[in-house]
Amino acid sequence: MHVHKKTSKSHSVVKKKEQKSAEIIPYRFYSAFWHYCCSFLKKLLISFIVSLLGIVLAIFLYLRFFGFPPQVKQLVLSELESRGMIISLDKLSIDPRGNLVANRVIVFREKDRQSIWLQVDKVHLSVDWYSWLKGNPLIQSAVVSNATIAIPLTPHNEIEIHQVNASVNLNADEIEIKKAKGRVLNLNFDLKGKIVINGFPLFKPLTEEQIQFLDSLWNKILSIVDLFETQKPLQLEGSFSLNTKDPENVTASLQLYSKKFLFKDVPIENAFSELKIAGGAIKFEELTLELPRGQISSWGEVDFKGSSSFFEFLSSADLSLIKSILPKNWQSLTETLKFTDLPTFSGRFTTKWGTQKMTNLIVDIRCHNFSFQDHALKELSLPIAYDGKKLFAPELKLKTDTGILSGEILWDRQNDSFWAKINSQQINPKIFKKVFGTEFDRILDVTEFKKEFPIVNFEIRGNSLNPQHWIFSGHYLLKDFVYQGVFISSTESDFHFSNFELFLPNLHVSRPEGTVSGTVRHNFQKKLVWITDLCSSVNVIESAPALGNEFFSYVKPYRFHAPPFLKVNGVVDIDKYSKEPRTDLHIDVDSNSIMDFDIFKVTFPLTKPKGEIILKGRELTIKVHHGYLFDGLIQGIYESSLWKKNIPFRTNFHINNGDFHKAMLTIFNIDKDSGRFNFQTSFGGHLGDLYSLKGDGKIDIHDGYIMSIPFLGIISQALSSKDTEFAMAKADEASGHFNIKDGFIITRDLKISSFTFSVLGSGKYNFVKDNLDMDMKVTMRGPIGYLFYPLSELFEFHGTGKLASPVWKSKVF
Repeated sequence: MHVHKKTSKSHSVVKKKEQKSAEIIPYRFYSAFWHYCCSFLKKLLISFIVSLLGIVLAIFLYLRFFGFPPQVKQLVLSELESRGMIISLDKLSIDPRGNLVANRVIVFREKDRQSIWLQVDKVHLSVDWYSWLKGNPLIQSAVVSNATIAIPLTPHNEIEIHQVNASVNLNADEIEIKKAKGRVLNLNFDLKGKIVINGFPLFKPLTEEQIQFLDSLWNKILSIVDLFETQKPLQLEGSFSLNTKDPENVTASLQLYSKKFLFKDVPIENAFSELKIAGGAIKFEELTLELPRGQISSWGEVDFKGSSSFFEFLSSADLSLIKSILPKNWQSLTETLKFTDLPTFSGRFTTKWGTQKMTNLIVDIRCHNFSFQDHALKELSLPIAYDGKKLFAPELKLKTDTGILSGEILWDRQNDSFWAKINSQQINPKIFKKVFGTEFDRILDVTEFKKEFPIVNFEIRGNSLNPQHWIFSGHYLLKDFVYQGVFISSTESDFHFSNFELFLPNLHVSRPEGTVSGTVRHNFQKKLVWITDLCSSVNVIESAPALGNEFFSYVKPYRFHAPPFLKVNGVVDIDKYSKEPRTDLHIDVDSNSIMDFDIFKVTFPLTKPKGEIILKGRELTIKVHHGYLFDGLIQGIYESSLWKKNIPFRTNFHINNGDFHKAMLTIFNIDKDSGRFNFQTSFGGHLGDLYSLKGDGKIDIHDGYIMSIPFLGIISQALSSKDTEFAMAKADEASGHFNIKDGFIITRDLKISSFTFSVLGSGKYNFVKDNLDMDMKVTMRGPIGYLFYPLSELFEFHGTGKLASPVWKSKVF
């Protein structure tokens, strides 16, 4: 059995290795030592780097959160000051990129640091340490990101610029603004340019008046900005260049634009403006506003050094779209403007505000084919010149399909006076509603023109631009129109209108039936009409509404068959709500026709009346000097109070030689009586209330037929049934006194006579119920009366029933 012995072989191998190891011991020692040293140094270097990084990080974090020491901050401030930038800052720190960060930076206008130019929350400063070590400036550029800049305007106001993003290169003698974006009020700007640092501007502290002016100006700017309603802010782009010593010599090229916005409710589709600033002047090379209908274009220049400016403009905008920017008293007028062809406005505005102040405005307004308050107009031409003191429109022209209006206008602003001269030929006055005040409108509302429109020539004078303070004077002629429901063929007069009062000194009015002439003064505010020597031959009732419903109610009861001649003087209160009317009117009446008037539902015809009508307050007095009633001469007076619900009246009159038949037929509808009568009475009461009548009077009738007298008592009545003329005596005379009271006419001495008989009566008649209650005694006249005296008692009767057909019964049989 063979056994392999590994031990001897392994032993030989180990022996060989030991022998070999012993041969290289010196080399391996140096190598191991070197590796050890390298490892140590490596660890030491890593530890140093880590420590250094820790120190740097600590320094960075310290500078990041606590800022540089004052010495470094002072170094930066000194460098910026040496370059003409006087600033202060709260803290100087570092950002993650290694740029310096200046917090709460304040830039001053002057070295004394008393006047602040602007304030910035945070500014990133880019530094070049290598260049600085060579002696060059340390700060090369600055960056502002999403910052807010405040520019003090006065001690009370400042301009805030938000969302500012700017990149600036700080060169040796200038600041290059590579970009500057931000927002101020409702304006986004995107600008670039440079600021040459060559000194400090001459700055004087603001006076109190200057501070107040700037505060007022800034508040006005804010109020104007509030009038803009935009989906996006307005955009301003451009470039500029200025120097710090003379910043007013800035040069710039700017563009301002926006779309779809409202300014004080005026819709603007597009707005574009291109501005050039140079030599202390702003040139508006283009300013265009596009509206839904038409556009407004302007160009001009504002020279601040020369203290002058000028603007030229051209507009084709629809005025109805811009009504909201007009003065309030003009807005209501533009609401009814409608343009078929767009109007054109062109002009030039020049002004100087230095030692030689001057303002000059020239405007030319032309409109064709438009309407105002639903009235079609063909043409309007209005040139205007204004020199700062006076506004002059030398040739106003307005054309319609029916006529033309021309004139000239002058407004002296310095003396606060207004003057105009207008000639109107066949122009519809209703075009001018809402122009000359409410009272003028009221006249137009109650006037209707049939065929022709007025011919008016007049002047206007006033001490303001308010039409209610103007004085109108001139001459007019109107034909074929209706005023307050009264048709007028023509009217002509000079006129004067001021303080709500119209004065017509020589009024002449024609109607188909007659004329009216005289002097009239109408105060629309006080609602009073003064009439002087007004002579009228027109229909009173038909014409009365022209003076108001109240006056119409006064004359309505008096109906003339033909127009009377009237002479009117006094004042009429046409305010129907007046509790104490100031009416004091006197009317002289002279008529050759018949005047009907109603009393207790009975129409009395008064022929050829001549007299007076006096109305004072609501007390009416009618004096009849001469006239005929029932063919008899009548004279008398009638008085009533029109202010009470039940109108009280008093009357006293007499009639001489009247027709008894006409009187009985008119009053009692009795047709068989005749004769002539004299009548006198005085009574009063309330109109419409017969029971209220009280008074007395007397009557005398002769030469007629009054009644048939039954002289044989009941025998006469029986015989009269066979023959109405037999045994009856016709009475042809009567007389008696009477009293009126409680609806009765009462008499105690009525005497009715014929040639041979007479009747003595007493009793009463109820004129409300038409009921007679009368005792009568028949006596014979002359010798026969003495003969039959003992039988006279047989001829006493009692009458009852209606007055037209009483029933007489003997009191004996």
